[in-house]
Amino acid sequence: MHTLEHSSIRRLPEHWRWLGTRIRLGLTPDEPRLIAAYLEIGRQACLADRLHPWRMSEQSFQTLLATALDRQLPWHWRVHCLNHAHQPLMQLERFAESRPEWRPQFVVLVQRLARADMQPGEPPCDERPVARRLR
Repeated sequence: MHTLEHSSIRRLPEHWRWLGTRIRLGLTPDEPRLIAAYLEIGRQACLADRLHPWRMSEQSFQTLLATALDRQLPWHWRVHCLNHAHQPLMQLERFAESRPEWRPQFVVLVQRLARADMQPGEPPCDERPVARRLR
């Protein structure tokens, strides 16, 4: 079984944050495996006690939902992020079941997802009709 070197373990949170930034900014929208890698690196960082599991799951959910709602990003990328947002939310639900004081925070996140408005974005300037560009 492959084990991570100590220096690699120390860098897990940094790597997880960088993947989150790439997701949030839509830097590689044609690479949906990036989302799975982000969630897996976060899980590994928690197992190595480098990140708090609740905070990691909450931040992962927030990143995925914010990306899904960002109308400036490609539609397919937004949908990929929305489709994966349930994974950290399910983890948060397990935490909230074992720690009742976390339940209110969990409910707020569930409500944010329920109220998510997935409107399509504006087409790029060069795809708008000429009359709309002149406004």
